[in-house]
Parts: sequence; structure tokens; C-alpha cells
Amino acid sequence: MSDASPSILLVEDDPLVLDCTAAMLADGGCDVRRASSVAEAMALLDEGPLPAVIVTDISLAEGASGLDLARTVAERWPQVKLLIVSGEQRPTHEDYPEGALFFTKPYAQGALLTMVRETAW
Repeated sequence: MSDASPSILLVEDDPLVLDCTAAMLADGGCDVRRASSVAEAMALLDEGPLPAVIVTDISLAEGASGLDLARTVAERWPQVKLLIVSGEQRPTHEDYPEGALFFTKPYAQGALLTMVRETAW
């Protein structure tokens, strides 16, 4: 395991959840970039640098879903780990790319951070 801070791209359309989750991950030592839509996430990915892990909610208000984002990332940047989250949906494994992980919301204290750290390495 590396001592480097894992770089995370957090994709969440609810501003409060985005802020709270980003703060929790940053407090846990992660380098966090934020996006509130798939379009915004793709712009950040295209400009680089690529994160070690993308944490994306499935349900996003504008346009494409987090599952659409996960599929695109898996095709274009297979080295990026994917953690898909939702409190409303429980996708089957066929719904998201091989190697991606699904995690339910709300998060238990520290559980998301642990999952991100384990996924990053």
C-alpha cells in the first residue's frame, strides 16, 4: 500500500451531499475533485490528470447517469477504478462495467473512505 493520497473524482448532483462527502474524503487524506454532472466529470477527465478512483452517484439530475459515466470511463480509461453509489437504486452486476464496485448510501461513518482507499490500491 502506498502512502500517497488517493486522487478521487466525486460525481454527485446534490450540492450538500457533494460538499459533505468531499469533506469526509479530504479529511481522510484523499485529494478530491468534484463534479455535479457527467458532462462536468468528462471535462475534468479530459483535461487531466486522471484520478485513481471515480465515485459516482447513479442518479444525476442533468443528462446522463452515473452508470453511463462508469461505462464510458471503463472504455476510455480502464486504469481508473470505479465506485458506483446509490441510495435509491440497486443495479445488477450486468448494469455496470466489470471491475466496478457498488456501494449503498447513506454511508456508515468511515465506510466510504475505507472502500475508496481499498479500491485505490
